[in-house]
Amino acid sequence: MITLKEFRIAVRDIVSFLYASGDLSSETFQNVSALEGTKAHQYVQSHYTSEDQSEISISLMYEKNDYLLYLNGRMDGLIRQENIYVLDEIKSTRKNIFDETFTYNLEHLAQLKFYAYMYMKNEQLTDMEGRITYIQISDYKTRYFNFTFYLRDLEAFINDSIEEYLEWISIIEHYQRQKFDSIETLSFPFDTYRRGQREMMAAVYQTIKDKDILYAIAPTGIGKTMASLFSSIKALDNDRQKIFYTTAKTQGKTIALDAINLLKDKGLTIKALEITAKDTTCFLEKRNCDPNVCPFAKGFFDRLKDATIDIFSNEDILDRQTIESYAKKHEICPFEYSLYVSYFVDIIICDYNYVFDPRVHLVRYFDEFNYQPLLLVDEAHNMIQRSRDMYSATIFKSDLIKLRRLGSKLKPSIKHAIKKVLDALTVYEDRLTYAYFLSDKDIDETVYDTIRNLLTKIENSLKENSKYNNKTQILDIYFTFLAFVKIYEYYGETYLTNIYKDRDEDLIVELRCLDASKYILDTLENKAYGSTFFSATLHPIEYYKKLISQDVGETLKIKSPFPPEHLNLVLYNSVSTRYKDRDNSLDEVIKIIKETVQAKKGNYIAFFPSYQYLNQVYEKLSSDDIEIMLQEKDMGHFERHQTIDTFRSNSETSRLGLFVMGGMFSEGIDYIGDMLSGVIVVGVGLPMINELNNQLKDYYDQAFNKGFDYAYQYPGMNKVIQAVGRVIRTENDKGVAILIDDRFDTSYYRKLFPIEWKSYNRISSIKNLKKALSEFWKINQK
Repeated sequence: MITLKEFRIAVRDIVSFLYASGDLSSETFQNVSALEGTKAHQYVQSHYTSEDQSEISISLMYEKNDYLLYLNGRMDGLIRQENIYVLDEIKSTRKNIFDETFTYNLEHLAQLKFYAYMYMKNEQLTDMEGRITYIQISDYKTRYFNFTFYLRDLEAFINDSIEEYLEWISIIEHYQRQKFDSIETLSFPFDTYRRGQREMMAAVYQTIKDKDILYAIAPTGIGKTMASLFSSIKALDNDRQKIFYTTAKTQGKTIALDAINLLKDKGLTIKALEITAKDTTCFLEKRNCDPNVCPFAKGFFDRLKDATIDIFSNEDILDRQTIESYAKKHEICPFEYSLYVSYFVDIIICDYNYVFDPRVHLVRYFDEFNYQPLLLVDEAHNMIQRSRDMYSATIFKSDLIKLRRLGSKLKPSIKHAIKKVLDALTVYEDRLTYAYFLSDKDIDETVYDTIRNLLTKIENSLKENSKYNNKTQILDIYFTFLAFVKIYEYYGETYLTNIYKDRDEDLIVELRCLDASKYILDTLENKAYGSTFFSATLHPIEYYKKLISQDVGETLKIKSPFPPEHLNLVLYNSVSTRYKDRDNSLDEVIKIIKETVQAKKGNYIAFFPSYQYLNQVYEKLSSDDIEIMLQEKDMGHFERHQTIDTFRSNSETSRLGLFVMGGMFSEGIDYIGDMLSGVIVVGVGLPMINELNNQLKDYYDQAFNKGFDYAYQYPGMNKVIQAVGRVIRTENDKGVAILIDDRFDTSYYRKLFPIEWKSYNRISSIKNLKKALSEFWKINQK
């Protein structure tokens, strides 16, 4: 007796794979949100009668070759007409459904055919009526496409469709079998575990099994990337699970890919994908998603299936270079290609936004329930600020002026709608005559209403002018204002509306989220199946837990694997770097820097709280025997890599980098061995005292009675810890860290020191500093 291979398959997955066709356009992806689509569906269904049905689950067992397929889906509606039901498939769109060129989508028709066939088989019918209902998001007008289906005709269609889809399923099945076999036999890729590594692996594994939340304070050197990935992979037990390795920086992605490649070399079969931002990976010199302009958007869906089969059959690690190579081969957009391919991989390496941002998160994984996301959040100390940013939105008056120019020839005109928004904004401009910064508990109702009206007018006008020259630029502004409206849906007690002008006198209106923990927790509890936040600098842990997940989650604290005596930590406690004291202490700061660098030839970094302070020191720092590298405000990734390469090269003299705390050189970089001999941290890293940070202070005072701590001290100290963490990256590294400010030697700050900093030297003079450094380097020459 032959045992049939059983598969549970969603009808939507079949039809999207087989029947997606046509061009990629600005209206295609992530344009109609899940919420907007649901509301549009509900609007159509609200006009059903009491005899009609909506949201009907349907399933059917279908035997084919050696497979027993459980087809499943959800029908939008069954409409009673006399003695029969008409099957209704509802699709929402921003396109003009009354345009003479508009017709039904073949993928939508295929979905309707599948549901009609399944319904007829279940109800023992030979024929039935069906329709596709298109509804415009802008005005909820509808258009119907009606069909009559006969079971005998659909038999051939369903048979041919499943026959073709099974070819793909057999590839997937073969891969899944190999994957789980390799996971079962996979052993840890190193002969020994680093201190704390096994402990972290066990905690991450159990977090996934319990669908829990974990915060791991994991110091540099324990191998946290490998620990989190290895244990997550070992926890995989079904093909609906996907590991999301999220990180704030490109370097974090690279480290994750390196770890996966190492496991692959040890016998693991797994598929991993790196998602790169659309603008970064776009093949055009300037992004333009109009299929009449972009050849990679034209016919995108016609070539997508072959491109997917090709890359899946031949590659396991789908990093940016690989995605772009196959995208060029098949002439399709690399960004949207990567999003589609994500359906078929096991590990997705991406920015936090794709998981947590309500405007750009991957709807298929976090608004629907076909998959089980497992979350690994690297460098999690960034999540507080990033989560606030994800739930905030900003609009600029200058965008409206630009929009008026770009859309000047649109018919129907959008000029009047733009004027209405500009007129509404004069309320804010008049108030700014008497104040430089305004903060309200809500947005002006007229401003909000006129923005919504403008969005509708843009949608309607672009429907009539689908080939308008400035369409892409108009859509960029449209999406900025649409994001503003979407974020307002979350507006509540943790929000403020800020109104101010920038240096160019451009009016800015900002919906500012002060605390996004409520929304992040919703993702963790209701959409994820186990989440681990890890970083070396989650100090104090209560601060991070409260402001990321409302204090929900377990905590794991791991000790550093490195001998504490390898780091000579100095508290230089006789200098004040407070803003009012900087001019008076500048010469002393320079002396400390020079003494540290001259104590031993090597590479050093001095970290400053601001560019202004950095430049003050630079202007007075003589550099006859020191090569100085300066971080500048507009420094890009190319210059960053050049600077890092300079640290790696040999030099006859010492090098000194003058960098900003919390910037591109302060985290996510391993200065290993002779790359770095020491850091000098100038000041306690407090964020700038201004209206925006004071808003946080006031909110945290009211919510937690810890206003200054949460808004200023803790974020500043995190930057200090990150900076010091650059020095010791391996068990063989030895180096110095000089903390310059009298505040470091107070209980208020010492209580925030990581446990690895329990040994430190208090020094208050250049003479004693010189002696201490000399003794340390005599013992610990690198």
